[in-house]
Amino acid sequence: MVIRIFYFVIAIFSVAMVYMTLQDPYYSEILKPDNSIATIGMNDVVDYEINSTIVSAKYKADEWNRYKNMDEFLNFKADVLRDDTHHSIISDKAFYKDDTIKLKGNVRYLNSENLKFVSEEADYNTKTKIASSSMPFTMTKNEDKIVGDSIIYDANLKRTYAKGIQAWVQEKR
Repeated sequence: MVIRIFYFVIAIFSVAMVYMTLQDPYYSEILKPDNSIATIGMNDVVDYEINSTIVSAKYKADEWNRYKNMDEFLNFKADVLRDDTHHSIISDKAFYKDDTIKLKGNVRYLNSENLKFVSEEADYNTKTKIASSSMPFTMTKNEDKIVGDSIIYDANLKRTYAKGIQAWVQEKR
């Protein structure tokens, strides 16, 4: 009789173990990676873009967070030298995802030709070389001033498309 009870308990234990191995672990949801949590975080980041002769760009950020599908930069600053023109870009936040840089909050662009661009948001696609802003913007160059609702600049064609603009142009220089 004791042996039958023992075999019965072993049989129930075996069935329970087979059932448990076929089930998903109860903690599998806990172990899944969370895309909203940064996988890498750095503070006071400085990155240099160097070619064989000069340093062509310097990128700075107070904080850099890398997520699974994008990078986030806080207090982003960039100084870039391209085609003998110095470009300076500043924004509160910058996001890099799929060859697109999205600048948010107090976006400011200034170059050595005295062109200044100010907006709350701007995008730049590094492959197509198209910069755009769907937010109101202000551009100034010397005494000239342009205010508009949205803008697209194609760096390859060197063409600008803007909507809702008002311009003040200095006639004599």
